[in-house]
Amino acid sequence: MNSDKLKNIAYFLGKSLGLLGLLFVFYKLSQEYTWSSFIEKFYLLLELLPALLILNTISILAGIYAWHIMLLQYANKQFPYIASYYYFAKTEISKYLPGNVFHFIGRQMLSSKIGISQIQMAQISVLLSFLLLTGTIISSAFFAFLSNSIPSYILALMILSSIISVISLRFLYVSFPIGKKVYMNILLALSVAFQGIMLGLIVKYQSDYFTTELFFQCVSIYIVSWLIGFVTPGASGGLGIREATFIAITTYLHINISADIVIFSVLLVRLINIFVDVALYLSTFLLENKMKILKI
Repeated sequence: MNSDKLKNIAYFLGKSLGLLGLLFVFYKLSQEYTWSSFIEKFYLLLELLPALLILNTISILAGIYAWHIMLLQYANKQFPYIASYYYFAKTEISKYLPGNVFHFIGRQMLSSKIGISQIQMAQISVLLSFLLLTGTIISSAFFAFLSNSIPSYILALMILSSIISVISLRFLYVSFPIGKKVYMNILLALSVAFQGIMLGLIVKYQSDYFTTELFFQCVSIYIVSWLIGFVTPGASGGLGIREATFIAITTYLHINISADIVIFSVLLVRLINIFVDVALYLSTFLLENKMKILKI
């Protein structure tokens, strides 16, 4: 079976899983909300939105900085962070169209302008994906440990996965300085952690009785959900997968959060993600003249 057929199959499966996930989420939504009650709850959280938008923006900017460090390692000339931001923000939105992972292809256009070969650019994409996976595993295990309520066998598995992933950093792209790999790993772990913290804050804001333990549980579970959405090929930005996974895990673990709060929270995080991605994409049009001056 050739690579094109495999890509098409992965794309089809990702889209199918994403669609099923969305159907599941909207089915659960219809059980808990009417359209008017959903909008009413949204208005109640308006004062929290600025903080959530800031957290989401910082999350993305941290991820872009990690990518910038990788590019500088391979590039034959120095260039400012703003150039990496421009190409990242310009292409990030495409993950909602062709599908998850494939948006990396759009960043290949930068390679020839900074003296990076197509093969090296592909290696950078692979390294970024691996470090993102590693950072996600470590971040989820960290918050699971802080919650002190995740089943011990799950926590042990998460910690073991974290140890293995950290060790594997030493042997992946050995020519890349280990110190920089660790630094990028920390940046990406923080980037994903901010996504979980957003979810935790939204849940906390709606709950009458909310403990620190429950907050850390929410953060850890959402990070795991984010990971599953990320590794599903063809799923547009993990759309549907991430939300359905979070609902399924909280149900399985009998997390003490009402279903209506869970559903509203994952949907609000998704809306914020899309809004910030679109805003960053639009911001690149303001940088067109700057990029012409930089000739990148």
